[in-house]
Amino acid sequence: MHISLPSSRAALAACILLSACAASPGNGALTPKTPPDPAYGAFLAARYADSVGDPASAANFYVKALRADPTNQELAEEGFLAGVLSGSPQAMQLAPRLPGNALAALLLGNQAAMNGDYAAAARFINSLPNDQLATLIKPLLLAWTQFGEGSEPKALAMLRPAFGNSAFGAVYVLNAALIADAAGDTKTAAQLYGSVSPLSPNLRLAQILASWYTRQGDKPQAQAILAALAATHPDLAIALPQLRRQMTSPVISTPVQGMAEAYLTLAASLSQPQAVFLRTVFLRFALQLRPDLSAARLILAGTQINSADPNYTPSDMQMRNALATLAPIRPDDPLYGPAAIQEAELLTSLNQPDKAVALLDGLIASHPDNVGLLAAAGDIRRGAGQCPLALPYYQKAIAAVGEPPPSAAWTLFFDRGICEDQMGHWSAAEPDIEQALKLAPDQPYVLNYLGYSWALHGKNLDQAQAMLTKAVSLDPNDGAVLDSLGFIELKRGDTKRALALLTQAVQLAPDDAEVNGHLGDAFWQAGQALQAAYQWDRALNLNPDPKLKAELEAKIDQHFSTPAP
Repeated sequence: MHISLPSSRAALAACILLSACAASPGNGALTPKTPPDPAYGAFLAARYADSVGDPASAANFYVKALRADPTNQELAEEGFLAGVLSGSPQAMQLAPRLPGNALAALLLGNQAAMNGDYAAAARFINSLPNDQLATLIKPLLLAWTQFGEGSEPKALAMLRPAFGNSAFGAVYVLNAALIADAAGDTKTAAQLYGSVSPLSPNLRLAQILASWYTRQGDKPQAQAILAALAATHPDLAIALPQLRRQMTSPVISTPVQGMAEAYLTLAASLSQPQAVFLRTVFLRFALQLRPDLSAARLILAGTQINSADPNYTPSDMQMRNALATLAPIRPDDPLYGPAAIQEAELLTSLNQPDKAVALLDGLIASHPDNVGLLAAAGDIRRGAGQCPLALPYYQKAIAAVGEPPPSAAWTLFFDRGICEDQMGHWSAAEPDIEQALKLAPDQPYVLNYLGYSWALHGKNLDQAQAMLTKAVSLDPNDGAVLDSLGFIELKRGDTKRALALLTQAVQLAPDDAEVNGHLGDAFWQAGQALQAAYQWDRALNLNPDPKLKAELEAKIDQHFSTPAP
């Protein structure tokens, strides 16, 4: 049996990409002057690095190619963009070579601000072409440079005309509030913060508002905002204790930090798949200005591995890049917990379960009753085939939810039951699976597992059939569930119905060895030996586990081997 488990701005972003990033890596086909040119090998290596999602190596290779072909402006543009995407120093090295490039002007403006020269920063920002990128980012950055030069009124005047922007108005209001707050203008800051809705805050907005209300003596409102954050994003609940400890400190205290915040708030607003490139650029600029901006690191790491394609799987290189993005977040950072959980997921995907669980164990030491952490560690061990190591985590998680267990705890009993079953302890597994079903009577995964297991043990066949029929009605397109119902019909002797169900199951799960093997069993029971042999042989070629492989080979040997003369 196989278990199925549960797991406007677009146009603006597209225009920005066309206007500001026309030479983004991988677009177009650069051709070196002549193939024998010494730059050619480095150019090809850079292109390959781009294609596998390794912009840091690409930037290095583009710079190497430029040493051999120093006047090639296209190589400079490609190297610059690869450097920006990877946060590599090559971007700053190449930016002065790219007059008229909007992203180069922004990078140089950021550096000028970091050097304390806000007038120079403003000149770079004002040099942006009059396109949608400039319309979006220029008021924010210029406002912070005006604040850097000591003029809060000019800074706020720069932002007020954009408050009515239907897509990004809240971003401008929030930055204006931060400027007034940093300037000590409590009255103006209160008016601006008051116009920002705290009902469903994202992480950074919750941090900012909780800090403001705490410093104004309204701690209950600050606590309510953080509670709303945890309710909206349960995975961030682990960060609440440290976030509460930092509520008395302002989030922004310098103009450079404010510029980083401007990039971050815009990046967080660009959530459309078409805006991935620009979101990445803005997050890299935020981290250039403020490397300790952990919220930017969390968003960037997610951007590096996600896609609009539901069938997309990030490459190992992309996952390693995301790990590198998260690595600087220190254990004393309020966002270390969410970052460590994200790192554990990445390490699990990279087949490093020991490192993943070690990270979670560190969090569990500080949060011993956190059910989510305990369950996550158990899931990693179970997924790695280490059920004896997984069981203690599930047991602690079940103890932590208390009595009576809530309905959401069905997954804990289900997962513990699966582990017990895989360890050969069905007598212990059965009551856990039954408890999962009691808590979630309409979960097709539980109905499927228990019904199929009863069929394997030759018990409760009528009840198992009813459960699997219900599971199919709940999830009619799941090949694993149809396979289970077909298998039980085969056990009950209804070969015709079993054949129909198992044929449909194979159509839904054509590459599943067990489903194909069951269809072979049905063909054999129906007296169709040739079709049975075909399905068993096909199942053998679909990488079955060792137990199933041995069973398939035994059937073929028993029914089709030629007797010795």
